[in-house]
Amino acid sequence: MTRRPVSFELITDQGFPSVMARLSYPVSAAAGSKGDKIAVSLSSGGAKSILFTGEVFDAKERGALRELALTDGYKKLWDTAVTPAYRKEMAAMILQDTLDAAGVGSRAITCPSVELARFSSASLPASSCLSLLVKALEEHGHSGLRFFFDAKNVFRFGTLDDTGINEGAAVALESGKNIVRKGPGWVEVLPMAIRHSQVVTVDGVRVMPVRTALMVSHQWSRLTLWIKEVI
Repeated sequence: MTRRPVSFELITDQGFPSVMARLSYPVSAAAGSKGDKIAVSLSSGGAKSILFTGEVFDAKERGALRELALTDGYKKLWDTAVTPAYRKEMAAMILQDTLDAAGVGSRAITCPSVELARFSSASLPASSCLSLLVKALEEHGHSGLRFFFDAKNVFRFGTLDDTGINEGAAVALESGKNIVRKGPGWVEVLPMAIRHSQVVTVDGVRVMPVRTALMVSHQWSRLTLWIKEVI
């Protein structure tokens, strides 16, 4: 794509395995078509950080803008129908089979070593199958499991103590430097490559974002983090 975008929006949330992402161009650019592969990065101070990797889910013209709705590997899970039928099978094998069926290659996984006596269902999306697997593991005493795709479109499965987090370099957010505003449970900063569950510090206190909302545009650029303190 030869024209620079007008804006980019990205929302990530610990409670949802998919992200919300949108890239807008001038309508005259005629940029982006459904299925196009796309990567969005942020350049600052000579350094470049990946914000999103995936594809165009939909493209629509709205007034003077051409808006591209973006999706990551979660679309593969949603589009793939599976019919799980397992008896006395390890959870890790069920997870592997589901990802293989959906064509999900790049993975960072920490799966409890649990044998499930029975795991079966009528045909359903692979994403729903993984949600059922998480519930089955919860019934065996393994809580806090989550799955999602990170900024590089790597599938991640695990807890906040292992691979169920967005990895990234240590980031220090400081008032008077890169913090624009802050209040109880939230902070607004200059645009950065920070997603949910990536531990950062806010004025020296270690916190974890549970939700992030990034907007980068010519008129207004901010990243809002809804945070909780890390004990």
